[in-house]
Amino acid sequence: MKKKSSLLLFAFLFILLSCESQSDKSELKLDFSKIIPDKDQAEGINYDTLAVLSSTPETALLDSMAKDFIRQWEIKGMSIAVSYYGKLVYAKGFGWADEERKIPVKPHHLFRIASASKLVTAVGIMHLIEQGKFTLDSKVFGENGILKRYNAWIADKTMYGITIRHLLTHTAGWWNYLLTDPMFVPVQIAQIMQTPSPPPFDSVMRFMLSQKKVFTPGSFYDYSNFGYCVLGKVIEEVSGKDYETFMRENILAPMGIRRMRIGKSRYEERFSNEVKYYVADNTPQNLSIYPPHDSASRAYEGTYIQGLGAAGGWIASSVDMLRFLSYIDNWDTPKDFLSKESINEMTLQDADSTQIQRALGWKRISPEKWWRTGNLASSNISLSRRNDGYAWVVITNTGSWRASFFPYEIEGFMTRALQKVKFKEQDLFKYTK
Repeated sequence: MKKKSSLLLFAFLFILLSCESQSDKSELKLDFSKIIPDKDQAEGINYDTLAVLSSTPETALLDSMAKDFIRQWEIKGMSIAVSYYGKLVYAKGFGWADEERKIPVKPHHLFRIASASKLVTAVGIMHLIEQGKFTLDSKVFGENGILKRYNAWIADKTMYGITIRHLLTHTAGWWNYLLTDPMFVPVQIAQIMQTPSPPPFDSVMRFMLSQKKVFTPGSFYDYSNFGYCVLGKVIEEVSGKDYETFMRENILAPMGIRRMRIGKSRYEERFSNEVKYYVADNTPQNLSIYPPHDSASRAYEGTYIQGLGAAGGWIASSVDMLRFLSYIDNWDTPKDFLSKESINEMTLQDADSTQIQRALGWKRISPEKWWRTGNLASSNISLSRRNDGYAWVVITNTGSWRASFFPYEIEGFMTRALQKVKFKEQDLFKYTK
């Protein structure tokens, strides 16, 4: 069977290369001895082809820089995808998807994308706005609020002023007496709310809505995973579907993305093609989210991945995320999923005179680039859409002692790489449908 798979792959590549122009043939030299058919291909797509077609004399420098980068930062595995004006020109993996089993990272491997999930959720919200379901200024709670069925839990009616825009821009004014992010203390929330751990999101919602001290919505910026999980509830309320189902069926599938999903906390529950996760040396453990709540690695049972959901629970490949980005990049290829008006609304630059964020889903917007990051103790992601036509996604399966600042190191690495590397004119996305 393995021999048959190899022959089929070689035949595919022969036909593929026969379709290239004569000039393309002279530029692309394939070493067939390095092509190993993956035993667990996704949806019939041979992702090994992406790595092979990404290999040119010019991109060898990026390969070398990537290997140096993971060595320097002690990263087990990393995936990189690069596009030019919406066309995939490079997709490769480096290091180990599973070091113990000696499985190398390949372009099809799925990684936790942490807070880059917020960009996914923001697109879902903007899609519903385009459908006329609500507006950015619609109230979330209160008599006419989208989530008015939760009003009975609200202790401070200041919350009635919270709008969709406030949730998207981290300006809803949330506060709680634990003085921490409620999405990262599920065991404590379960104890307070007298419910089994890990607690359902409604228990977290009830805890947060029962707080008697909140700040005026829109008055200041305070990064909130909880706020984006509330947006997940908004999507469920309006669509009549659970958040993940709506996003996969109505947002991702029309983009040709079929493998993204909400991840799991337990190692044994990981999905096919999902990498193994690692924490940096000396990373403290957390209480397990599952009884009897022994100490557990933050790569697995010490972090409630499912609970992060709309704020940080998605898993995706670098190719998946770059395809997603290509549908909201304001370039012509492919046709954007959202209207130009929605994309422009999402990418407003912050005003110089205030620290209030204006971008929706994105982390930072500048004339040069749009940027989104994500960080967990077990993974990091950085993605960028640049004004010169390039876009890129880099994801790792390892945490860093630099914590939430590590994506800045990724950004610096990719900025240096794109100053030096030229890519072959091609669109590898056509091999991923």
